[in-house]
Amino acid sequence: MIFLYNLLFPLLFLLYIPYYIVHLCRRGGLTADYWQRFGIFSGEIKARLKGLKEPVWIHSVSVGETVAAITFIHAWQKRWPSQDIVLSCSTSTAHAMAEKKLPSNVVLIYCPIDFWWAVRHALNLIRPRALVIFEVEIWPNLILQAAKRGAKVFLVNGRMSDSSSRGYAKWSFVFRPIFQAFQALCVQTQEDASRIARVLGDDAKIHVCGTMKFDQVPDVDNADKTAVLDACFGSGPRTVLTAGSTHPGEEELVCDAYLTLKKEFTDLRLVLVPRHCERAAEVENLLKERNLSWRLLKAPEGSPASAAPVDVLLVNTTGELMNFYGASDIAYVGKSLAGQTGGHNIIEPAIFGKAIIHGSHMENFREVATLFRKHNATVEVPDEASFQSALRRLLEAKEERESMGQRAREVVDRCRGAIDRTFDRIGPFIDK
Repeated sequence: MIFLYNLLFPLLFLLYIPYYIVHLCRRGGLTADYWQRFGIFSGEIKARLKGLKEPVWIHSVSVGETVAAITFIHAWQKRWPSQDIVLSCSTSTAHAMAEKKLPSNVVLIYCPIDFWWAVRHALNLIRPRALVIFEVEIWPNLILQAAKRGAKVFLVNGRMSDSSSRGYAKWSFVFRPIFQAFQALCVQTQEDASRIARVLGDDAKIHVCGTMKFDQVPDVDNADKTAVLDACFGSGPRTVLTAGSTHPGEEELVCDAYLTLKKEFTDLRLVLVPRHCERAAEVENLLKERNLSWRLLKAPEGSPASAAPVDVLLVNTTGELMNFYGASDIAYVGKSLAGQTGGHNIIEPAIFGKAIIHGSHMENFREVATLFRKHNATVEVPDEASFQSALRRLLEAKEERESMGQRAREVVDRCRGAIDRTFDRIGPFIDK
């Protein structure tokens, strides 16, 4: 099966290339380092990797997983301070964010696409004693080649959707050997464990450890964004709504609610942080259509500076969301309304004790959303029509939103410890 996979995967990738190129151009932020995705490493990176002694290779995919991975790395360095570490990620936005946040002694690379020759070359350079994969990245060559070389392979902070579980189970004769290559599979919930067990069977290697997102430290460059907000909105009293990780349709929903409620709550100000910063021009167009004044967090070079206060701050950079959650009064967490599904991380604003609104489509954070709902620590709205009334209620009742934010923070504190539980499971293999 691996022979067939290595025969067919490059052919399928050739068919995918036009879409892939368009996607990369839209995403932007590419540097020469991106050639590492094809197994091409600069002399400098080769020298750094060859200078490591039996490193641990930690792999995350995009920004969300990489944020959790960086917290994990900080904890790892406290437990195993002499251990060399390589972090890989798959997207330019995750790579850019990791460059800013990683400890300087961690080597950052792009993870090679799962071509056997590219993975083989990376493994020859890194020579890892362990491969730690975040959440659910089941790449056959990466996992099986690492295991064949004697590296211990772990899944951490693992999660699996119902649909993925059904797909893996249907093709279990293909995927079971891949899952068997893991020394330990540390998953977030009992439901995730049951879904993996559909493929692997009941196995002592599957451990429920909780989600590491509760262990995140406030990942901010500067928690105090007062000066930025003063420059944008003026220095008077304000109530700040930060709409984070938004997708198409959600910016329209939030802006329409803002336009209506600003007539009633004149100190209301809006910070928009689209999930993908390359959509900034698209979001600017909808702000223009609604006659809203705005300012970009990072203005294009040569553009005239305006000192006049505006309605909206549009964040067109990567890695700033936590900064603005920390400076806001109310947070809306995207990909959960306006036709979007899956949800994003409501734990991030909860870390700062903020009142949180999100939609009912939280499929990727189902257990987390249930936990917050149980403790009345967020406002979950069932549809777009309910968003404006939920926001009005929080604007009217300052004490209610502050109390809700406090409950959200208490949930975070109560649920910490997933990293320590994960270390308890994989530590015996690392300590050998």
